[in-house]
Amino acid sequence: MRKFRAVLKYIKVRLQRRPVLVNLEVTKFCNAGCDFCDYWQTKKSPKLDDYVEVVQKINPMMVSLTGGEPLLRKDLPNVIRNLRDHFGFLYIGMVTHGQLLTLEKAKALWDAGLDQLSISMNYLGPRHDEERGLPGLFDHLSKLIPRLREVGVDNVVLNTVIKDDNLDHIPSLIRQAHAWGVRVSFSSYTSLKNGNETHMVRAERMEKLRATIEEIRALKRRYRNVVSSHYYLSVVPKYFEQGYMEGCKAGKSFIQVTPDGYLKVCPEMPVIGHSSGYRRQKEDVACTKCWYSCRGESQAPMTAQRLWELVTG
Repeated sequence: MRKFRAVLKYIKVRLQRRPVLVNLEVTKFCNAGCDFCDYWQTKKSPKLDDYVEVVQKINPMMVSLTGGEPLLRKDLPNVIRNLRDHFGFLYIGMVTHGQLLTLEKAKALWDAGLDQLSISMNYLGPRHDEERGLPGLFDHLSKLIPRLREVGVDNVVLNTVIKDDNLDHIPSLIRQAHAWGVRVSFSSYTSLKNGNETHMVRAERMEKLRATIEEIRALKRRYRNVVSSHYYLSVVPKYFEQGYMEGCKAGKSFIQVTPDGYLKVCPEMPVIGHSSGYRRQKEDVACTKCWYSCRGESQAPMTAQRLWELVTG
C-alpha cells in the first residue's frame, strides 16, 4: 500500500511541477577522504535542528538526507522523526559511507521513520577502502549489510557511481548485492565537485561502458535488484561520450538544501537564496556537466514503464 501511495504522490508532484526530490544536506563534515570530493576539508558547518518548515515549503515526494556524512550528526534520529511525524506521506532516504553505522544506529534511524538506507559503494574489497580513505570499511560493511534485516531495516540500497576504473567491478557488485539481499542504484561520475577529471570514462573505454550498461540491464531483469530506471541507464553512454547533457531540470525536478537552510538548484551550484523565500523555478539551468541520478531519475519521462518500475522496483 505504501508503494502505491508513493506512486500516487509521484504523479501528483510531477503534474504540479514541483520538485520530486529534495537533497537535504544535514552536515558538510565528513570523515572520509575521497579524491573526487572536498567535504573532508570542511572546517565549519552551521546547521538547523529541524527541517520541517524547509521541506514543507517545497513539498516534495522524497527527501534524501546527505552530507558530508550524515551519521556525524548525533541528533539524526530526531531530524528524521520530526519529518515523519509532520507529513502525511514523505519518502525519507539517507546516504552514508557506512563506516559509523552499526545495527543499533540503523535500528534507531528506522524506528524514527527512515524509509531507505543507501550505502555508497563503488568497488568490492580493499579498493573500496582505498577510495574512501577508510581502512577496513569494506570488511565492516560486508559483515553489517547482511544483518540489517535482523533489526528491521529491509530497504537497503548500494549507491554506485559509474566511473572509468570501476566498470569491471559493477556486474560483481550487483551479484554481491543480490547475495546480501539488497539493491543497487547507479549514478554517473562528474568532475563538478572538485575538477578531478581522472574518473571520467575515457573514449577508448566507451565500448566497455556500453557492454557494462547492457549487463546492468540484463542483471536488472534477472535479479530485480537494480533500482535505476532503464531510461536513466540508457542515457549514461551518451553523457560520457559527449561529456555533457543538456536540458537539466535542477531546481525544478529536484533541489538542494544546505545544512543551514539555504537553497541551491543542485549540489554543485551556488546558493540562490534562503528556503523561506522558495519560489518554483521556471527556467532550465545552463549547466550541462552531470548526469547524476538525482537529475536523471527525477526528470525521467512519466511513461507506463517508469510507473511500473516504481511499483515493482
